[in-house]
Amino acid sequence: MIYRERQLRIFKNVKRREWLRQNRLREPFIRQWRQRLKGYFINLGNSLKEDYAYGSNVLVDLRINESAKVLRNIMRVQYILVANAFKNYFLDRTQNVKDFDTEFETRLDTYIENNVGTLVTNINENTRNKIQSVIGDSFDSGQSIPETGNALRNTLIGMGVYRANLIARTEVHRTASFANEIAAESMGIAGTKKEWVAVRDARTRVAHLVASGQKVGLEEPFIVGGERLKYPGDPAGSPGNTINCRCVSIYTTPDFL
Repeated sequence: MIYRERQLRIFKNVKRREWLRQNRLREPFIRQWRQRLKGYFINLGNSLKEDYAYGSNVLVDLRINESAKVLRNIMRVQYILVANAFKNYFLDRTQNVKDFDTEFETRLDTYIENNVGTLVTNINENTRNKIQSVIGDSFDSGQSIPETGNALRNTLIGMGVYRANLIARTEVHRTASFANEIAAESMGIAGTKKEWVAVRDARTRVAHLVASGQKVGLEEPFIVGGERLKYPGDPAGSPGNTINCRCVSIYTTPDFL
């Protein structure tokens, strides 16, 4: 009994340290992703200002369509960087020497394709809606074409700062969680379990605090806020359950506890 209690205390400390390690590892990637997205929105805002100077909404729409290619490339590169970093982190921590690079790359490609398309489409739709709103407001207030162009630029840049931070934090977190999940599955150890671990502070969702400590089999989903999530940040979950999430999964084999 005393040994069991001691093991549980050790595991509690392990969970806290693991959350801190993963959080520290995520931060440089969040900063990098945020800066690249901010640069994208700044460039887009400057270009839209120039396009609108010609008085053509067609040019504005073409610019957004063309920018989608740039955005896709940014997202793809960042997904790959984060996923590989966390895959290697997991393998180093578990001393897993099994070669599963081919399987990982295949599943990562599928993950990227599924997420990039949806994300870029949503960003472009929101951008178009915002542009239409700015142009409509400028027309109603009698602003000149140069004034409307400036309004477009300033709006895109201001919006981009907020969105870059939100997207970077959410996508780095969910990609790190995805990479950990694949790495854990690659070990092929029967009876491996995973535990949802939330940081207990004022920023954490109530549903995630309730889920903290929930243990399930490796192939099973967590039940979080009534939703089935394979890992924290799982894109299968609703935005309200995944955006800005900071929780992690801890994986344990039968001989650990």
